[in-house]
Amino acid sequence: MDTKESGKYTDNINILIQRRALMKVNLGPVTRIEGHLNIETTVENNKIVDARCMGEMFRGFEVFLQGRSPLDAQQITQRICGVCPYAHAVASSYAQESVYKLNVPPNGRIMHNLIQGANHLYDYLLQFYQLAALDFVDITAILKYKG
Repeated sequence: MDTKESGKYTDNINILIQRRALMKVNLGPVTRIEGHLNIETTVENNKIVDARCMGEMFRGFEVFLQGRSPLDAQQITQRICGVCPYAHAVASSYAQESVYKLNVPPNGRIMHNLIQGANHLYDYLLQFYQLAALDFVDITAILKYKG
């Protein structure tokens, strides 16, 4: 969507909000993420009074874990998403630490945090440059490049 279209869309929403004291605005589906996301807001007198974020697509990954050892969860859950596998593995390991009442040594926690930080950096770069940049950059400009 170019800037002109984006401006028109925003202007249309603002006009609708000015006309009605109470309205619902549904922004979805948001498809540039793994799965599908829907955002629903309730606007009353030009103020957002309620907002809900819903993952609307059941993917069934929980079924893979049924009947398996809980120790398998860390390896299985990181296959849920190709974009952010480590986040799912860490969530699984935190759950296991809690269930088994494990005390992770300080060096283990530091290693966890360093790997998670590196994953965040990787994820931000991937999300912007490969998944979202086309919404912000005119890639046809390369055709005019003479360098």
